[in-house]
Amino acid sequence: MLNKSIAYQLSVYISLAVIGVFITFIGIFFLFNQTLIEDSVKNKAMSQSAHVTSSVQRYIITTSEIAGNIADQVIFYGQQDHADLFIQSLVNKYQFINAIYVKIDSTVTDLPYWSYFTYRDGDSILIQRGSNSFSSCANEQEQFEKLVAQEGVGWSEPYLCERNNIVVAAYCAPIMIENPSGQVERVGEVICEMSLNELNKQVNSLKIGKGGFAFLMSKDGVFITHPVSEWILNRSIYDSNEKILKEDITITTNNVLADSKPGTLIAYPELFNFEKALVYYVPIEQNGWVLVSVLPYKELFEPLYLPVLQMLFFSVLGILIIYLTVTYIINRQIKPLSLVTKQLKRFSNLTGPYKDIPENEVVQVAESLNYMKLWYEKYLQTQSDEHKKKLQRQEDMNQASEIQQSFIKTIYPAFPDRTDIDLYTTYQPARGVSGDLFDYFFIDDEHLVLTMGDVSGKGVPAAFFMSVAQTIIKTNALVPKADEIVKRTNKELCTTNHHQFFLTLFLGVLNVKTGILEYCNAAHTPAYNINKNGKIKELAQSHGLPLGLYPDKSYGSAKIQLEKGDTLVLYTDGVTEMLDENNVQYGNQQLVENLKSLAGQSPKEMVERLEKSFKIHYGHGPQSDDITMLIFKYKA
Repeated sequence: MLNKSIAYQLSVYISLAVIGVFITFIGIFFLFNQTLIEDSVKNKAMSQSAHVTSSVQRYIITTSEIAGNIADQVIFYGQQDHADLFIQSLVNKYQFINAIYVKIDSTVTDLPYWSYFTYRDGDSILIQRGSNSFSSCANEQEQFEKLVAQEGVGWSEPYLCERNNIVVAAYCAPIMIENPSGQVERVGEVICEMSLNELNKQVNSLKIGKGGFAFLMSKDGVFITHPVSEWILNRSIYDSNEKILKEDITITTNNVLADSKPGTLIAYPELFNFEKALVYYVPIEQNGWVLVSVLPYKELFEPLYLPVLQMLFFSVLGILIIYLTVTYIINRQIKPLSLVTKQLKRFSNLTGPYKDIPENEVVQVAESLNYMKLWYEKYLQTQSDEHKKKLQRQEDMNQASEIQQSFIKTIYPAFPDRTDIDLYTTYQPARGVSGDLFDYFFIDDEHLVLTMGDVSGKGVPAAFFMSVAQTIIKTNALVPKADEIVKRTNKELCTTNHHQFFLTLFLGVLNVKTGILEYCNAAHTPAYNINKNGKIKELAQSHGLPLGLYPDKSYGSAKIQLEKGDTLVLYTDGVTEMLDENNVQYGNQQLVENLKSLAGQSPKEMVERLEKSFKIHYGHGPQSDDITMLIFKYKA
């Protein structure tokens, strides 16, 4: 090799280097795409399984909520002799509920009946009630006894209800009351049967790819739902053919059932004639069931075969073309390149003028310099454009802040012609715009609406959502009922919420003549009521989920009596979660202590003193969240 000409050596070395780099690039590219393909398969399985998981969890959570709601309210309805109607309405509303069994200890007095058994019989709903337990089918009775024997809430294993030949699973919720000594004790239980036939239809109706399927199995590996109906409750995953897994079935199944996180594995299902498939499993944390989605590998990878073959073909062809091209160019250009190298060396030494400089090389250098010049001019122009865009974005942010500030009430006293009420607020956005909202307005001569809310997220999107929410609240404040206003607002927000924001909200409706405040707290921070003696009461009761998530969600409410001199304090979590320079929160305890020290002062004085306390707390550090507070004093 060393005896060969320089042209030959350069041709070989450069060609080998280019080919080596190309091969390395192809190898890296192939490995990278292989990883992307595997991730794509898993993500596709996760995406397709998400719908199934959502349906399963909706049935499970709804069943447990139904049992919990009955346990909380059955004694009240029983004392009114309406417990049977209450339970019947729930069975009639939720078609997947097969039966509801209620047993109350005889120690609970003032009840006409202590046992209720409501169940489906064909298209009818039958009700039994009395003082003793009711008998049911053997499987049902056995599962009921196991559920009653356990402590707390829990799910039974799936079983076949012989009464109507339906596969069901039961959820038990204890009935708890507070005895005269102030202790909470268990006085009965509510058992709610969920029909798995409805769940099986839902799972089987969902398409997992073109040829995939999904099924549910219990924590013991028994099939709860399955495309092959004969397998339900009659077959376990442990009974699978050895061909399905290339490893020990028992060990693999135990690992899947014990895993608390979603996962994937490779299997060869019997329904696919033992062909390769990707299995994605998701544990259902509420009861230990496992949702399994099965997708054929052939379906997932088949579209990629042709692109991979095309890439390999053109890669080999490209390597060959590069090798031939480099060899040709080197052989043709090595001699002029050597001459140019000598001339440039002499030129750099300034030994005199030289001629015969290759014109093409000079053109190349000139074009390179011209390209650099054009590139630098373009770079300067780009920098200038970016600076202008930055200024424009800042101006847009300032305008958005000004628009939002126009919605905020800043004129006090808020109601100068009234002497029976007084209020004051503080509103401090962490950025130019805020996701906090507050408002107060009369809907008639007697009823004053007070609101305090916090939108998820920050910045301009949250601020726009806040403005929409504030407008919707005012639009729906037609009747002096807090729960109805919140319910209507939630339903309307859900129809316009395309970015999955949600709103925590405290909304109160005060009768300024009687002092009765009806309020609904939708997952917002609790308010405080300070009486004229300085005693503070926390309104900690929550009446529902944040707004904007579930359009058909109902909300409750509570009432308190405000006396003359009572003060109501509303705020967002930016107050209690405010951080100082050591990342220590301001906290509820410090807020309560400061409120006690300010009892008896006017709302304006209380707000100004609290603002100073906030400033002292976070010091020179940045404000981490929006701070909003409304203090109202009842003076009637």
